[in-house]
Amino acid sequence: MQVISFREPTLYRAKFILPLKEPLIEDGGIILAQGEVIRVGRWRELKKVFSGRRYDLGEVIVLPALVNVHTHLELSALKWRLIPSGSFVNWVRSLIRQRSEVSVEQTQKAAYKALQDMWKEGIGLVGEVGNTGITIGILHDGPMQAVFFREIIDFKGTSSLKDFLQHQHSSTKLLFSLAPHAPYTVSPLLLQAIKIWTKRYHLPFSIHVAESPEEVVFLQEGKGPLRLLLEERKQWNPRFRVPRLSPIGYLKHLGVLDRDTICVHTVHVSQNDLETLAEAQARPCLCPRSNTYLGVGLPPLDKMLDLGLKPCIGTDSLASNDKLSIFAEMETLHRFFPQIAPQILVKMATLWGAEALKRPQMGHLVPKAKAEILAVPVAAPKVDPYEQLVCMAPKNVIRIYG
Repeated sequence: MQVISFREPTLYRAKFILPLKEPLIEDGGIILAQGEVIRVGRWRELKKVFSGRRYDLGEVIVLPALVNVHTHLELSALKWRLIPSGSFVNWVRSLIRQRSEVSVEQTQKAAYKALQDMWKEGIGLVGEVGNTGITIGILHDGPMQAVFFREIIDFKGTSSLKDFLQHQHSSTKLLFSLAPHAPYTVSPLLLQAIKIWTKRYHLPFSIHVAESPEEVVFLQEGKGPLRLLLEERKQWNPRFRVPRLSPIGYLKHLGVLDRDTICVHTVHVSQNDLETLAEAQARPCLCPRSNTYLGVGLPPLDKMLDLGLKPCIGTDSLASNDKLSIFAEMETLHRFFPQIAPQILVKMATLWGAEALKRPQMGHLVPKAKAEILAVPVAAPKVDPYEQLVCMAPKNVIRIYG
């Protein structure tokens, strides 16, 4: 990993620059100063008007740092400890059991390493979901911007929101929010209360939804493996009225779908569900490698895009993935959806992810954007830069800071 940073204003030249909000620039230039993008354009034009330091990056693709909208760093110590069994709920049982056997020290050490690995993979913004707060300090001292979602699990609905706000430490680097785990692990009233709180403070709201067939059965019929798991965990609420709705339909019924809602996974969804998401302008967050690892299926990305949705990308945790790489997630999506333009996948991994996490200065390269930038060597002559980025994870990522 190479890092390039100069204190004085600097004009960089590159083979390709991908602003994301503007068309690709070949033989481009980008001026950085005081941690911000000052100007982007063609090299030959910018060098005429800029008299400061110049730096030729060579044959590289310059793009904004990647965004991992959904992960669980505090589960990093579970890497290679869980084996898919063909049953989503049995995997959850195994996760709960294995997690209880991991020490705080092991959790912190693994989370720190996972964060460093993500930085080496070119990630500059992360949405971390945790229900202990153990990763807050790691994120605060870490090398990237972050949103920490304090995850809430309480299907009985006996908790008070103030119980989850003890570790609130928002700053310019780390944003704190709340997140209900899933429709089947948080009571309806508590789920609505969390949404009201995040809306009041203009925060992103994240929830696992429509991840497995078992979730669909539970919300339609009130029975099945998830009902048994809640009873085992002494979390079943006898007052719960089965909505007989799809997971997305249930969230709509509760009034928690809007442009600030991140719907993580969204695998088991109908056309009507997708239209509901599009109407609300909600943000699907796709974790394809986790989904395939657990055997729960793949989200209908092509249909989402046809309806104007702007999906983003997450890795989920090392409990269901072998690496926290957005490049690898893009490669997987490209393999399963070759008809989708690579440029769209790159937007999902950058611009749309930053929008979902409400970080408007990230995910693109335009004036006043944060100078959190990657440079990837061009693999071959006459390569399409977008196609290269989604077809193969780069062996070397250069990080550039203004």
